[in-house]
Amino acid sequence: MTHSPGKNAPQLIIVEDDDDLRESIIEYLKLSGIAASGVGTALEFYQAIAIKKYAIAILDLAQPDQDGLVLSRYVRANTTMRILMLTARTSVEERLAGYESGADFYLLKPVDFRELAATIKNLLQLIPAMEAEASRDNPEKWLLVQKEWALVTPDGEALKLTSKEYAFLRCLANNHGHVVSREHLLNTLGYENSESGNRALESLVYRLRKKISPVLDAPIKTATGEGYSFTSTLILS
Repeated sequence: MTHSPGKNAPQLIIVEDDDDLRESIIEYLKLSGIAASGVGTALEFYQAIAIKKYAIAILDLAQPDQDGLVLSRYVRANTTMRILMLTARTSVEERLAGYESGADFYLLKPVDFRELAATIKNLLQLIPAMEAEASRDNPEKWLLVQKEWALVTPDGEALKLTSKEYAFLRCLANNHGHVVSREHLLNTLGYENSESGNRALESLVYRLRKKISPVLDAPIKTATGEGYSFTSTLILS
């Protein structure tokens, strides 16, 4: 007998780059009454969780753009989601690394779908009702993704960056809450500390603000005569 997920059922997201396996798991879980959706890359995962609340993340460690352990550490540090590792990595050291990164369960491929569904249902029972209902999203949280050179907005919009735009934002992220001096930024970006170098820096900031502004107000603030700061939370990934 199959059971369709209820309208308000907790949501689950699967990060798996094997399209056939991902869709097979999703189909089986839905038939088991578990609301599930999936993505094929880490960047798509970051975008998805920025705009929707999920109770559980199923993570494959071998992703094309970012290791699953990095994803797991991000999930544990920044969300209330529970984590289930589903991977072909079998050594004790790799399992320990998975648990140390924040995983609640660690299952090996190939997995029996019945075992997977049972594990998920056990995880759902561990989630406190108040945590399941609480909103995870922080509307002021931005994400800077190194592998993709992308800035992910609080709404989940991924903005592609140039190398210098990425370097500029990374510098601001590393100095959160503080103004980064023009001299430091010029040196980091490879610009001369001259009139032409300062114009190049100002042009970069202008273009970056213009790139962000169609989506949200750019939280890049100018400290006149000093430098720049990023006034919202900017997380490096």
